[in-house]
Amino acid sequence: MIAEDLLSSILESSIDWIEVLDPDARLLLMNRAGLRAMDITSPRVLVGQSWVHCWAQPGQEAARRAVQDALAGRAGRFQGSRATVNGTPRRWDVVLTLVRAFGGRPDRLLSIARDVTGQVDLAQELSRTGRRHRALAEASAAIIWRVTPDGCSLEGEGWDAFCGVAVEKGQRGWWLQLVHPADRERVSAAWHAALRDGEPYACEFRVRHVGGAYRWVADRGVPLRDEDGIIEEWVGTISDIHERKQAEEALRDSEERLRLALETTSTGIWDADLVTGGRQWTPETRRILGISAEAPVTRDSFLDCVHPDHRAEVESTFFVDWPAEGPGYSGTYRIIRADNGEERWVAATGRTLLDENERPVRKIGTLQDITPHKRAEEALKASEERLRLALHAGRMVAWERDLATEHVTRSPNALGLLGLGSGPFPDFLERVHPEDRPQAEALIRQADDEAPETVEFRYKLPGGGTLCLGARAERVGPNRLIGITFDITDRKIAEEQAWRSSNHDPLTGLPNRALFQQRLEQALGCAGHSGTNASLLLIDLDHFQAINDTLGHDAGDALLKETAARLSAMIRACDTVARFAGDQFMVLIVEPLTLEHAVRFAQCVTETLRQPFSYAGRRLTGRASIGIAAFPDHASRSTELMQDAEFALRHAKEQGRDRAVTYSPALRLASEQRVGLGRDVHAALARDEFIPHYQPKVCLATGSIVGFEALARWHHPTQGLLTPGYFGTAFADPELATAIGRQINAKVASDMRGWLDAGLPFGRVAVNLSPSAFNEPGLADELLMILEHTGVPARHFEVEVTETVFLGRSSDHASSILMQLHQQGVRIALDDFGTGYASLTHLKQFPVDHVKIDQSFVRELERDEGDEAIVSAIIGLCRKLSIEVTAEGVETPGQAQRLRGLGCHRAQGYLYAKPVACTQVPSLLTSWKAKEAI
Repeated sequence: MIAEDLLSSILESSIDWIEVLDPDARLLLMNRAGLRAMDITSPRVLVGQSWVHCWAQPGQEAARRAVQDALAGRAGRFQGSRATVNGTPRRWDVVLTLVRAFGGRPDRLLSIARDVTGQVDLAQELSRTGRRHRALAEASAAIIWRVTPDGCSLEGEGWDAFCGVAVEKGQRGWWLQLVHPADRERVSAAWHAALRDGEPYACEFRVRHVGGAYRWVADRGVPLRDEDGIIEEWVGTISDIHERKQAEEALRDSEERLRLALETTSTGIWDADLVTGGRQWTPETRRILGISAEAPVTRDSFLDCVHPDHRAEVESTFFVDWPAEGPGYSGTYRIIRADNGEERWVAATGRTLLDENERPVRKIGTLQDITPHKRAEEALKASEERLRLALHAGRMVAWERDLATEHVTRSPNALGLLGLGSGPFPDFLERVHPEDRPQAEALIRQADDEAPETVEFRYKLPGGGTLCLGARAERVGPNRLIGITFDITDRKIAEEQAWRSSNHDPLTGLPNRALFQQRLEQALGCAGHSGTNASLLLIDLDHFQAINDTLGHDAGDALLKETAARLSAMIRACDTVARFAGDQFMVLIVEPLTLEHAVRFAQCVTETLRQPFSYAGRRLTGRASIGIAAFPDHASRSTELMQDAEFALRHAKEQGRDRAVTYSPALRLASEQRVGLGRDVHAALARDEFIPHYQPKVCLATGSIVGFEALARWHHPTQGLLTPGYFGTAFADPELATAIGRQINAKVASDMRGWLDAGLPFGRVAVNLSPSAFNEPGLADELLMILEHTGVPARHFEVEVTETVFLGRSSDHASSILMQLHQQGVRIALDDFGTGYASLTHLKQFPVDHVKIDQSFVRELERDEGDEAIVSAIIGLCRKLSIEVTAEGVETPGQAQRLRGLGCHRAQGYLYAKPVACTQVPSLLTSWKAKEAI
């Protein structure tokens, strides 16, 4: 019993986990330390269980071997993981021994386990730290080294890879043999001083690389000390800085070359510190000015050397904090040398340097004596004058090109022939057609031939127009060409016509698919470079095949040509319209116009193509579906952009044709804007915001005002006075167009009543009736009722209609309305005459009293013989039919004089007055000077 009590006391007092097992390794007993380790209060839950299976895999196999060793009389040892009842894992060092029993009792196995979880975690962390250290060393391009306090090498990771030599551990100074001989003594001294003083070490030197060449490295090291400050070891890195050293050397070489260049070109440098007031001049600057090396550098000492004629200019340019032309400035001036009074020419440049707060802190610049150059220029001017007289009659330009500076000196007549005087060659080259620039640049190579050939290229004049030029040159020095340029335009016209035939559609004369593709690529390249945009419209004529099938191919061709003409009239010079294929057209709109403009343009296209035209006694109408795509909104490549336009075109056809669809969500935005405008117009009508403004019509014979045209304006509560350019799309809605017209007509009648009461001789006032207005059967009665209600005689009232009302199924209805108005004394005017597609017989069939010539024929009347012929024909026709004629859009006295000479009765346009409010009409009439208007 004493032995058992002693054993029990030993078990309970031990801090190790002790378990007693039977020979089959089943648990019999566990001490208090084991209970704490397992986080249980009683061993009953574990007694009788297999002790081996209590260990986590793969520790069970080790536990099983330990049991076998113990039963064989050997100590069984292993390390395993065993979780508590709550699942907390712990690591244990276990010793298993056999305890022999006496007195016939069974043997027992004694397990003693010690918790080593912390030691294992520490070992794992140390292992991870070691791995991180190795990974860092591998990832870094630097060599990491360690040495003892007295300089014996311990480690040098990466040294052997960089230098091809293994680290000689335990040895001192062995690595110095790999240092460049020129650097070795300096490096050795710095290293031994660091070892001696215990201070951080840093040195840059060349070391032999694994390839045999020397490379620059930066060596850095620091001592590691214990808590008593004693150095335990040195650690450091060696980094490859060879590229940096080479860059520094290149910079020094560049600075030396600059110094030599300045000395060679006799260029002086001046430097002024605006903060301290200090100034520095190089010796060359002093030499140019004739100022001795001992003389002080001041503002006055410099200005005293400047010629009096230039002194004010120099002071205003170089002695202000921030010149008006920007931080850089230059000039050419005369000076008077301080030492001998000689007058010289100098070229000076300067630049103001700013600090981080944009304040000027320094000025620096150059000074160069250009007197010989100036004298040479004077001699050259005399020579050029003689040459100018010789070349003037021949319309040829002689020139001289300096290949070193790219400056081209041209004969004086160059400005008249080429629109360009002397200057840099690139200025001339920019005006050469891009496709021909290689030929122009080839003059250098051609000049070396014994019989140089003529180089030909296209040249764009600054004022517009293109010349075809030929040029020949000869080399008269390594950097000098002389040559002559002459006009070959007439000969190249025939070649241009041949080119056009291969790049244009023979039916319509428009660019064909190939040329359009080239222009599209060019436009996208320019837009991508400048950050602007470009829009593409793919137009497909609706039901074109039906026209071919029913009326024949001649009718289809007529429709294609009419479409081409209308599209061409709508685009700008920088845009492109092309016949793409069959009944398809492409329009390219380039910057600065946006995608929204392209959408509006497409709507105008559909409306324009809807207008009928006459063919073989028939009225044909062209309708179109349009797909819109834009760069960079939708695509960046031409092929993708055209695919987007095709997709949008298909969508337009699916929606019912005769419309335009944008590939992007911009369509939704445009739709919302249109709906919003319609809503705003409805609201404006409810608020009675539409008002008429009046533009006078003037008699060309007397200069008197004979009438007015009432033009709709929207008096917007926030945006002010808006023209139809803003709300014109509302007229596409017949209901809105009719409502706006009704509101305008009532106010016009009211204004006329007021003028009549005031005794003003205003003549007749014309109102515009939209085609949709004629859908109202009571239109004539409504207008006559307004006149009757206001007491305005019908002879003072006129309605303007376009030729559209004479076309289509509603023409008979429109004819009866106009006839009713005409019979009551209202005059009928045909507006925009010549732009529609009505037959001339309509002038006889309908009650037309007045024809207004569209401004598109008036605009170029003074320069375009075709326009003059059309205007003359219209006037002559109307004279024969006793119809009054008014020309619209008259803006110049020359136009008015030409119209008067052609027999035109009246004129209207900005030459006389812009549209004015009703309140301004009385003053306009009373102050009008008829003679001045003639």
